[in-house]
Amino acid sequence: MNCEMVKKNASLFLYGELSLEEEQSFQDHVEVCADCRQAFEAEKKTHGLLDRREMEPPPELLVRCRRDLAARIQAAAGRRNWLASLLDLRVAALARPAGALALVALGFFAARWTAPVPGGTRGTEAGLEPAVMRVRYLRPEASGQVQLIVDETRQRTVTGRPEDDQIRRLLLAAARESADPGLRADSMDMLTAERASSEVRPVLLYALQHDPNPGVRLRALDALKPFSGDREVRDALARVLLADDNPGVRTQAIDLLVEHKEDSTIAVLQELVQRENNGYVRLRCQRALEEMNASVGAF
Repeated sequence: MNCEMVKKNASLFLYGELSLEEEQSFQDHVEVCADCRQAFEAEKKTHGLLDRREMEPPPELLVRCRRDLAARIQAAAGRRNWLASLLDLRVAALARPAGALALVALGFFAARWTAPVPGGTRGTEAGLEPAVMRVRYLRPEASGQVQLIVDETRQRTVTGRPEDDQIRRLLLAAARESADPGLRADSMDMLTAERASSEVRPVLLYALQHDPNPGVRLRALDALKPFSGDREVRDALARVLLADDNPGVRTQAIDLLVEHKEDSTIAVLQELVQRENNGYVRLRCQRALEEMNASVGAF
C-alpha cells in the first residue's frame, strides 16, 4: 500500500474490514512511514472517542441488515446482468439467424426463472445458525481455553473452552466460512474432541469434500478416521477418492476405505484404477485390491 491507500483504508483496518493480505500490507507500510503512522494514531484516537458513545445494536438487527444488504447487492447485480444480456440479444439479432436467436433468448429467460433466491441457506447447510459474528483469529491457551477475535459491529475478543456453546458455534462458523485456510484448519483441530457431535461431523464431512485447500481437507479426513466404518463417512470417502484433485488426499482416503472390506469399496477402487493418472496412487489402489483378494482380472 502507498500513503494514499493507507489513509483511505485506516477506518476499514480499525473495523476489521480488510482482508488478511490487505491488513498485512497496511501494517507493513505504517511501520516504515512516519507520516502515515502519525495519521493512523490520530485515526485510532478518533475511533476511541466514538466508541465511548457507541450504542450496541441487538444481534437480530445486525443479521437482518446484513441479509438486506446482501439481497440488495445481488439484486443490483441481477439488474446489470439483465441489461448486459439484453445487449447480447441485440447483437445476436444482427449476427445470427432467427432460430439461433430464439435459443439464446430461451436460455436467457430460463436462467432468469431459475436464478437462486437471495438470502438462501448458505449459513445453515451444515446446521449452523445465521452468522452474526465473523472469526478473524484464534489462539489455543495452555489452560485448555481458546481465545477468538471476532467481528460484530466492531472487533472484540471472546475466550472460553471449545465445549462452551458460544465458542463451539464460533469455531463451527470459522471451520466452514473463514477465508483463511489456516484458520479453518485450526478451528477443525479445536473441534476434534467433539467430532462425534451432530453439529461437528457435518462440518468435517463438508470440509473433506468441498474445502478448496488440500491441507484443510486432510485435517478433516484425519478427524474423521475414528468413524471410517460409518456409512455416511464411507460414502464421502468414496466420492473424495473419485473426485479429489490431490493425490495425497486420495491416498489417505484409500487407507481409510480398506479398513472395512466391502464389495462397494472394491468397486470404487476398481473404477479408480481405470482412471487414475498418478502412478503412486494407482499402485496403492492395486495393492489394496490385492489385500482384499479382488481378482486381478477385475482391473
